[in-house]
Amino acid sequence: MNDDRKDRARALAALGAIAILPLLACGSSNPPPATATAPAATVGMGQPPPPGYSTAAGYSTAAPPGYPGAAPPGYPGAPPAGYAPAQPVAPVPAAAPPPGYAAPYATAYPQAQPPAPGTAPAPAASQAPPPLAPTDPNSLQGILQGIQSAFPGVVVPGGAASGDLTDAGLKLLATRSAPGMQPEGDELKQNLTEGQHAVMMLTLQAGKCYAIIGFSAPGAVKDLDLNLLAPPFYMTLAGQDLTHNNTPSIGGSPNPMCPVVPFPLQYKLDVFAKSGSGQVAVQLYSKTK
Repeated sequence: MNDDRKDRARALAALGAIAILPLLACGSSNPPPATATAPAATVGMGQPPPPGYSTAAGYSTAAPPGYPGAAPPGYPGAPPAGYAPAQPVAPVPAAAPPPGYAAPYATAYPQAQPPAPGTAPAPAASQAPPPLAPTDPNSLQGILQGIQSAFPGVVVPGGAASGDLTDAGLKLLATRSAPGMQPEGDELKQNLTEGQHAVMMLTLQAGKCYAIIGFSAPGAVKDLDLNLLAPPFYMTLAGQDLTHNNTPSIGGSPNPMCPVVPFPLQYKLDVFAKSGSGQVAVQLYSKTK
């Protein structure tokens, strides 16, 4: 009985070997193609994958070449492998200059230009124009104190022929002190007592020469003074009569006043009866250069 069992086992083993041989022969001639498998991730939770590791979606975590935020190889500021680079920050544009200015603010504003040859520079708004005639600076303080109580002078049309002694004397004096000139503007004509001041405004401009002539008849004001104050504050002298008589003048012949400032300026004329009392007449005369 034991022998029969052994014989049956041997027969089954022989049949199994015969069935396997054809399969081995087929497998050796057509091996299955090799397939690439992704390496298993060995990093811990929350750690970036190693360089070149592909995610399940198939996209690399490293910035592709040419990506705006990717630093070139070897650049000291390149981010670690696997981290998305920081987005570039757009530079803040420089403030544009005001319309019409192409240069920076520091050089865009026009620079002061020197005056053209043969012309005098215009005075600053807070600066008095240059003197037009000789002055005595030592008398300025007394003049400024005196005109604080001055009153506006009484004026009449310039050149009017009244026929009185004061007007006649003024016109005669003008032929000698302002030759070739004509009366311009109004004439101051009034009575002054000793120590009184009267003021009037006169406008002078470039292109003309001027003389201011005053007169008081004999026996009236013995020492009549004229003082021309310059704008803008009328606290500086532009011309002054330096005589001590009844026939004062500023800019009288042969030295008329010829302004060089290229625009009209209004001056203040102080008429002062320093000694004596009576009627006075004062007139501005002018001629074209």
